[in-house]
Amino acid sequence: MRRQIRFGVLLVLWCVGCGGGTPEVKAGNMPSGGNFSGVYFSPQYGTMNLIQNGNAVVGEYASDMRSGKIQGEVQGDLLKFEWNENKAMVSNRATESKGHGYFRYIVDPSSGDHVLKGEWGLGEKEVGGGPWNGYKAKGKEPKLTQKSSSGGEDGSDSEDDSSDSEDSKEGDDLF
Repeated sequence: MRRQIRFGVLLVLWCVGCGGGTPEVKAGNMPSGGNFSGVYFSPQYGTMNLIQNGNAVVGEYASDMRSGKIQGEVQGDLLKFEWNENKAMVSNRATESKGHGYFRYIVDPSSGDHVLKGEWGLGEKEVGGGPWNGYKAKGKEPKLTQKSSSGGEDGSDSEDDSSDSEDSKEGDDLF
């Protein structure tokens, strides 16, 4: 009995000493030729378009019945971001979710592919929701739909007149 109590006390002290929480995700060096701008395929969340300007990144993602926006900040090979998602449900009523997450930018040494490895969390948590990975498409330029934050139709003019019809098609497919 006494041995069990000591073991329990040691286990509690060990857990308190290690913080008992989620380890902090820290930045490393960005791989040569790496940049978060691009079009990615995510097995979890469909097509993602990310645009990096300095240390700031904005983006959008869309799959069958969900679409969302990402915005965050880059430090080295790490992008920490906030996400906001609308999910189409029965009767065309969208539900909105918000959270945080991170992507680590990796170049696969065996294939040379540029890959995002990360995780998402709900609310203020940046982990705990599940994996979020992406594989960068070669030779594709990212585009943002520029929809309003309410998810309604955008009445503004497109900056690129050459692809107006394509952009409106993409916007129609989001919900």
